[in-house]
Amino acid sequence: MAPEAPSPLDQKILEHLAGLVVRKDLTTELKQNAVVPTYVLEYLLGQHCATDDPALISEGLESVRRILAKHYVHRNQAELVKSRSRSAVATR
Repeated sequence: MAPEAPSPLDQKILEHLAGLVVRKDLTTELKQNAVVPTYVLEYLLGQHCATDDPALISEGLESVRRILAKHYVHRNQAELVKSRSRSAVATR
């Protein structure tokens, strides 16, 4: 599904409020896979995807996915992380 072309108002908003615009459609797309608060996704999308250029949005989405993969643990890995942290503390 291709996104709609931005209206003149949307273009002005993107021009004057760069870095502050949040694409809610991208938030819902990422929220399906991520176990993070919505405000974190909105902040990251505002930093990396506040444009109307599809190529830059694609790059920004990949950046957000990398950040989430590096800093957040998926639900099914939570116990593994707990056990690793306990064993790391025990070996000190």
